[in-house]
Amino acid sequence: MKRPKHILLIRRDNIGDLVCTTPLFSALRARYPDAYIAVLTNTYCAPVVAHNPHLDHVFVYAKAKHLPRAERPAAYWARVRLIQELRRMQFDDVILAAASYYARGLEFARWLPRSRVIGFVSEQGNKRGLDVALPRDAAPRHEVEDLFQLLAPLDIHGAPPATTLIPEPTSAMRAHDIVRNALGGTQPIAIHISARLPSNRWHLEGYVSLIRALTLRGHKILLLWSPGEPNDPMHPGDDALAGEIEKSVANPALFSLPTRELPTLIAALGACRGAILSDGGAMHIAAALQKPLICFFGQSDTNRWRPWKCPHILLQPSSRNVADLTVEEVLDAVGRQFQW
Repeated sequence: MKRPKHILLIRRDNIGDLVCTTPLFSALRARYPDAYIAVLTNTYCAPVVAHNPHLDHVFVYAKAKHLPRAERPAAYWARVRLIQELRRMQFDDVILAAASYYARGLEFARWLPRSRVIGFVSEQGNKRGLDVALPRDAAPRHEVEDLFQLLAPLDIHGAPPATTLIPEPTSAMRAHDIVRNALGGTQPIAIHISARLPSNRWHLEGYVSLIRALTLRGHKILLLWSPGEPNDPMHPGDDALAGEIEKSVANPALFSLPTRELPTLIAALGACRGAILSDGGAMHIAAALQKPLICFFGQSDTNRWRPWKCPHILLQPSSRNVADLTVEEVLDAVGRQFQW
């Protein structure tokens, strides 16, 4: 009996990037139902794909720069063992799942000499390490659409499907219980206040006025953010901003939930009827959960990074600075999206 095709996708980067890779998993499974399909990612992003129904396995490694110095030698040794395991799998195809020449992904792919490596050439035409080098043009596409071109060598074409994300069951059950106990039976609207890019950040006064207006209309609000201090060099967070919002609103219809682990954030968004948030990883998570969204965009490219195939309203000021959004503009979008 012929061995089923073995396919490995490598995506080592950020949460939103990995979410945008999930349509490739479902398309591969539809085309090759008996294949062994796996993904290689880092420990931080792994919860995004840990329960994906289209994958047979998720290979995970720890980025040494995210670890205390004392733990880094063990991480390097674990990476050696991981490479040995990948070599034993004898993958037929390795897809470098990035919309550009993916040198970081090649760091792993080069250890799999029997595999066909598929990826994009660089803007300068560099295709070193690639067995199938795909050209990259300048046509404006969504990240998902660009990534989907990587499947052409496997005879997969057409429009990409939606992104997919399945919450971890225990975390999901816990989040639903916490939200129900705090806010009653009404599903809240999530407001996620963190954004990596400064141009994507709104301000305290806007969030306070928005939440007050929403609670006056009978909405329950679940406040979410990236925990931590703003000056943390490794993982800057918005504990201070969240505390100021909670103090200023002082309303039992607002419940604040720190999401110190990614499964908690995924589960919390899953427990909500929809979300108001800026472009970033949380937005792509909510989109993959098929939540209706209102999205703040500053300098981000809306054509490339908008939520993929989920109901959403984009708000991007002409200044390309989210701080210039008015509360009235956001409330108008909320009324249209959630139909109060």
